[in-house]
Amino acid sequence: MRKRSRACEECHRLKIKCDVGTSSSGICDRCTRNSLECTPAAPRLQRDRIKELESQVQELRNVLREQSNSTTPSRSPGSLPLLENSHENAILSLLDARIPLSRQQPLLDFYLHHAGAAWPLIRVPSDLDRIRLKSPILLLSILVYTVTHATQGTELEVHDELVRETMHMLGEEVVGRGQRSLELVQALLVAALWVKTTRKGYQGSCYQIVQLAVDMAIDIGIAGFALQPSPVAYFDRHEDETSAEARRTWLACFVAASTSSMSMRRPSAVSWDGHHQECMLYLECVGDPLDMLMCQIVRITQIIQEISKRLSLCELTSFVDANDYSIHTVMEELKSKVDAWAAQIPTQLASSSTLNVLRHIAMIYIYEPVLHTPTNKPSFAAPFIPGRIPIKDFPKPLVAIPPLQSALEAIVFHCHSVIDTIAEMDPEIAISLPTFCFTPTVVYALFVLVTVLVAGTDPANTYGRFLPTEIFHIEECGLKLRELTAKLKDIDPTMSCYTVRMFDATSWLEEWYNNYTAILRRYESNLAN
Repeated sequence: MRKRSRACEECHRLKIKCDVGTSSSGICDRCTRNSLECTPAAPRLQRDRIKELESQVQELRNVLREQSNSTTPSRSPGSLPLLENSHENAILSLLDARIPLSRQQPLLDFYLHHAGAAWPLIRVPSDLDRIRLKSPILLLSILVYTVTHATQGTELEVHDELVRETMHMLGEEVVGRGQRSLELVQALLVAALWVKTTRKGYQGSCYQIVQLAVDMAIDIGIAGFALQPSPVAYFDRHEDETSAEARRTWLACFVAASTSSMSMRRPSAVSWDGHHQECMLYLECVGDPLDMLMCQIVRITQIIQEISKRLSLCELTSFVDANDYSIHTVMEELKSKVDAWAAQIPTQLASSSTLNVLRHIAMIYIYEPVLHTPTNKPSFAAPFIPGRIPIKDFPKPLVAIPPLQSALEAIVFHCHSVIDTIAEMDPEIAISLPTFCFTPTVVYALFVLVTVLVAGTDPANTYGRFLPTEIFHIEECGLKLRELTAKLKDIDPTMSCYTVRMFDATSWLEEWYNNYTAILRRYESNLAN
């Protein structure tokens, strides 16, 4: 037997002699007898270094554990045990430090009975402990975005800080940590639908947030077979892709993406398909009354998407001539679809102001091409402000066909109907509806009404022959919006809700109208002289 220059790992561990023997393989006798792997031990210096590094790692673990324990927020008796995930702990720490735990349940209940009931696309449990444990980032988004500053009961600076920090938290979860979950999709949708900004700058585009939510929904596999996840996200799929919650969330993505498409006048990132239909029929069969309302919102959104496609509303380089009988045939077909949808609304929802506004908005979209020229279509994208009214760029047909005349009268009627319906709505409901999906459509109706007025009063335009100025009732519309804004300000005096800010901005209407009518009077006076 011959002694090795360096013992194998097993012999070194047992502190015994290591002899190779006569084997040509270089395996020591002991390892041969016990069928062990014979590996030469590391040199002494290398072994000492490994032991030193292992000791340092253990020390670091001890320090991190002590720091975690020292920064843990105190909890009231009976609250849930702390979450293991440090990021989830950070979310709840942020929330608890600014909104007391005793205040969070009332705010959650307020969401369930107001925003969650008026626009039931994001459903959450009523049990605060459960949502804190399962969905802390969603809870944070709901308590920050869906209630006004006054309802939240915080200082104004704290409210702004919460808006800012919640967006940072969402960014950290989605981009910094690369997380994907149904909860995150819902939290992103809440932040986009009830978008808020601080008084010190913007906090991310709601349009981009919607796109993030849609992409993540596809990645976790709730978008159906036709939209497959990206390769890197394949193993992050949601555990139950056919659950009611998953189906609701994907339909919510569809509504948000379609609204974004119509607002920006870009082709929708999510087209209606068989999986949407399956999700909607499933919820209508097994869902509760809130699911019934949600499905009606989805149905009219799907019709609006079809209107957009057939009339090329989001294809800004494509011109549809409304002084063409074939186009009015398409308009009549689309009008019949809207009417059929309205006729099938369940009895308990027939009086819904929300659905009534959406019906009239769909009709305005149908008749909007009567105002289009090959060059003015971008004017009908948000923001809907006076500077975007195409003052000199209107269709000016030498002879207007009868359906075109009827369409102009119809679009004025539906613009008035939108403003009348929102003016009569309970302000508590109006302020609870999503800023992203609902409020801009009302401002859009006002914008279109003013645009028709300008087209009809242009001395060089034939539209004025069958659109008398007195049918527009701009003064009455301005008064109704001013009264509604006053009621909304009573609820949200600091205008923390973007809905209040948008309605307050419609005050431009009266000043603009006064200036415009003054110009018309001077023009008519010059003609008379």
